[in-house]
Amino acid sequence: MATTIFLEAHYFGEDHEELRLPCEAVAATLDGLIVAGVEARHLRALKWRPDYLSYWADGQLLRLAVGPWVALDALTVRFTLR
Repeated sequence: MATTIFLEAHYFGEDHEELRLPCEAVAATLDGLIVAGVEARHLRALKWRPDYLSYWADGQLLRLAVGPWVALDALTVRFTLR
């Protein structure tokens, strides 16, 4: 079942960036968040680093503080949690 992730970055004052990307699934692991079905090229094109990642799980909106991400393959990335 396809879903989306919402990425946010906040700067000083009111400055911020945000981006919504389609994906297949998000899974929490000991290593962080695994996002499957998202095109890593979209994340590589960002000029900013996401501070938060939001997604829906079991009818609940989860917003988690994230750190750096790494592409596991062209359609799967892992975000570290802060």
